[in-house]
Amino acid sequence: MTELPYGILAAESPLPIELVGWGTLILGLLVTIVWLAYLYR
Repeated sequence: MTELPYGILAAESPLPIELVGWGTLILGLLVTIVWLAYLYR
């Protein structure tokens, strides 16, 4: 199920799939860190 939106994003994006994957991973980590910092403020 998670592969479908990822595939659509990769097909529409001119960026390489590795860059999209790393960008998503870094963004997810940043969101998690910010959320944890906000939660345990």
